[in-house]
Amino acid sequence: MIIRGLIAGLIAMALLPTGPAEAAGPRMVTIAYVDRAGDDAYASSRGYEGVYDATLPSPFPGAALAVSDAKLVGQAIGVAFALEHITLTADADASAAITKLMAEKPVAAVLLDLPLTETAAVATGLSGVTVPLFQARHRDTLLRQAACRSNLFHTLPSWDMLEDALAQGLVVRNWRRVLVLESAEAEDKAVSAAFQRSAAKFGLIVAAVKTFVSGHDPRQRESNNLRLLTGDTDYDAVFVADAARIFARSLPYNTMLPRPVIGAAGLMPVAWHPFWERQGAPQLNRRFAKANRRAMTETDWAAWAAVRAIIESTVRSKDHGATSLLDSLTGAGLTLELYKGNAGSFRPWNRQLRQPILLATESSVVGFAPVEGILHQSNTLDTLGLDEPEFSCP
Repeated sequence: MIIRGLIAGLIAMALLPTGPAEAAGPRMVTIAYVDRAGDDAYASSRGYEGVYDATLPSPFPGAALAVSDAKLVGQAIGVAFALEHITLTADADASAAITKLMAEKPVAAVLLDLPLTETAAVATGLSGVTVPLFQARHRDTLLRQAACRSNLFHTLPSWDMLEDALAQGLVVRNWRRVLVLESAEAEDKAVSAAFQRSAAKFGLIVAAVKTFVSGHDPRQRESNNLRLLTGDTDYDAVFVADAARIFARSLPYNTMLPRPVIGAAGLMPVAWHPFWERQGAPQLNRRFAKANRRAMTETDWAAWAAVRAIIESTVRSKDHGATSLLDSLTGAGLTLELYKGNAGSFRPWNRQLRQPILLATESSVVGFAPVEGILHQSNTLDTLGLDEPEFSCP
């Protein structure tokens, strides 16, 4: 009888009207993910002689995984995190579309997956809003200097960060003299220039800088023959700047001197790697691979890190408002678990995510930076990339 009475009481309580807070349910925090249909970055890659790189996948699944991982955290604080995927048509104005979205519904933050010039244009067009904008796709210094905005955050490391990490890796291995190979492409020249700045910063010697051309045209033997390119100087390593990674793939084991290849082949500085086996990385890689049936890329990880930063800042923010979220992202108390050892945070001067850089081959992680012995007056992670005294934003 006692048990029956208890059951009846529980049923009666379940049928009582819910209170105002319970009826309202969890507060919704919406993160907008904005990309464009027909984006060239995700089209079939260029190549020659039947050799093509794999098509770059959209990093949207990385953002989706971060939202999925945050369900329990959201339940604990009474918040439901939602990711709204907005794909713009080819002729749609991105700034206008995002402005319209913000007017229609409360948006906590926006993750931009747009070409470089469009990302810069959106950052300029929305520089007055208090909603944080994130980009997890571009490494260019432009967005972190000339086109910097106080509400534009970067989770993918810049070229300067990557090349500083590589230079530190060379210093610790005592590979001091470096032969630099670059193509005539603007992106490759920018990467080459970043590495040469890093070499000077950490005391390396650039033995020579040569321009290569992909292909086998006999009239261009001086520029496409690997032995000729690497045969008339002394060096400890060969740095190759090749964004397409077509020329670079043939360079290891084909240099005139038996030396390691670094940069776009051989030893590479990366934000993330599917074979990183420490600090919880295997679990993250497995969750991503199980959900998407492919390995997690650098941009997948950067999109995941962007959403994770938004979620962590929301948890820490007292009033959960957009302005408070913006302040929380750059606050001294914000630290992010990135599964790379050191906790991450955003540099207040250019909104770049501080993070370690992995030094890896295609199939293994062999080191990371900052390397032991490289010091900084306040944060060793700021030995990677442009430090505050080097920052300049109009």
